[in-house]
Amino acid sequence: MNKIWLVAKETYRREVKTWSYLLMILAPFLLVFFSFVIGMVSAGGSDDNYDNYVGVVTSNSVLKQAIKKSEDFDNYSTEAKAKKAYKDEDIDGYVLIEQKNNQLAATYYSDEKMDSDLKSELLTSLNTVQQQLNLSKAKLTTKQTQSLATRAQFKQQVKHVEKKSFDNDPVKQISFWTLLIILYMLVITYTQVTAQDIATEKGTKIMEVIFSSMPGGDYFTGKILGIFGEIITQVLIYVVGFVAVYCAAPYIDGFSDLFGQYKPMIDQAIGNLASWGLVFTIIGLVLFIIFAAFCGALVAKSENANKAVGPLSTLMLIGFLFTVNMQSGGDTIFTKVLSYTPFLSSFVMPARVIMGNATNLEAAISALIALAATVASFIWIRKIYPNLILQTDDVGPWQNFKRSLKG
Repeated sequence: MNKIWLVAKETYRREVKTWSYLLMILAPFLLVFFSFVIGMVSAGGSDDNYDNYVGVVTSNSVLKQAIKKSEDFDNYSTEAKAKKAYKDEDIDGYVLIEQKNNQLAATYYSDEKMDSDLKSELLTSLNTVQQQLNLSKAKLTTKQTQSLATRAQFKQQVKHVEKKSFDNDPVKQISFWTLLIILYMLVITYTQVTAQDIATEKGTKIMEVIFSSMPGGDYFTGKILGIFGEIITQVLIYVVGFVAVYCAAPYIDGFSDLFGQYKPMIDQAIGNLASWGLVFTIIGLVLFIIFAAFCGALVAKSENANKAVGPLSTLMLIGFLFTVNMQSGGDTIFTKVLSYTPFLSSFVMPARVIMGNATNLEAAISALIALAATVASFIWIRKIYPNLILQTDDVGPWQNFKRSLKG
C-alpha cells in the first residue's frame, strides 16, 4: 500500500509543478480579475459623468427632511451657496423651490436637462408635500381625511400555479450550463493529460524496473490516484476562490447591491450543482480517466496518445452536444436510455434532474449503474495494464490490446 501512495505522490508532484498546470489553474482567476478591473475602470468613467449631486434650495422643513434622506440631492440654505457650488462643479445644477399661495413651484438651473430618474424622485417628494398642503388648506376633519386615503382592494384566488418551465427558469439555466461546462472542461483536459502521461512512461525502459519491484496493478492504482489528486487540487482551489468572492461580495462597493439582488438565485444554483451534479461529475471523471489511461497504454509512442484517446473525446463530445440539444428536444425515450448509459449518463442524467425530468430515485439508479461500470472497468484494466505497458512494439492499438488479453 505504501508503494501505491508513493506512485500517487510522485505522479501528483510531477504534474502540479509544471507551468501548464499552473496556467490552467490561474486562467479563470486572471479572466475574472481583468474583467473586474475593466468593469471598475468603465464604471469609474461613468461615475465621473453621473455621480454629481443636484442642489436643492427650499425653506420647507418637510422637503428638507426628504432631501436629506436622498443620495442624489443636497440641501443648500441659500440660492447664493447653491450657485457657488454649481460654479465650482460640485453639483450638476440646483433646484429653487418656492411656496406661493400654498403652492410649491420648483425651478431647475443647469446647462442641461435633469436626469429623468432624478426628476421623478424630486417630483414624488414635491407632490407628497403639496398633498399635505392641500389637505391643510381644505381644513378637512380627521374622518374626511381618512376617507380620501381609502384605496381600492385587490385579491387573488389562484386554483392552479403553473411551475416555471426550464426555458423560463434562470436558476435552472445557470445550473445546467455551469454543470455542463465544468464537466466538459475537466474531462477534455484530464483525458488528454492522463493518456499523454501513460504513453510517455510506456516509451521508457524504467517500467520494467518498476514492475520488478511492485505489481503492475498497484502501479496503475497509484497513477489514477495521483491524477485524481490533481483534479481535486484544481477543484478545491476554484471552490476556495468562489467562497472568498462569495463572502467578500457584500462588502465590495459597486458590487454589493448586485450581489444582494442575485444571491437567492446563486444559492439555488449552488444547491443544484452540489447534489446529483457533483456525484455524476466525480463518477464520470473517474471513468473517463481510467479509460484514458487504458488508451495511453495501447500506443507505443507518446505522440500517438492523442489519436488513441480519440474515441473517448468523441464519446464526450456526443454527451455534451446531446445534452445541449435536450433543451429543445425534450425528455424523449432515447434521452432516458442515455441517462442510464455509463459515460453519457454523467452528462445526461444530472441535466434531466435540473430540468425536472428525472426523480431522485432515477438519478440514484443511474449513479449506481455508472459506479458499477467504473469499478468493473478499474478492476479489468488494472489486471491487463502490466501487459499493455510492457509491450513496446509499434503494431497498433488493436494488436496491443489483443496481446494483453493473451497475457
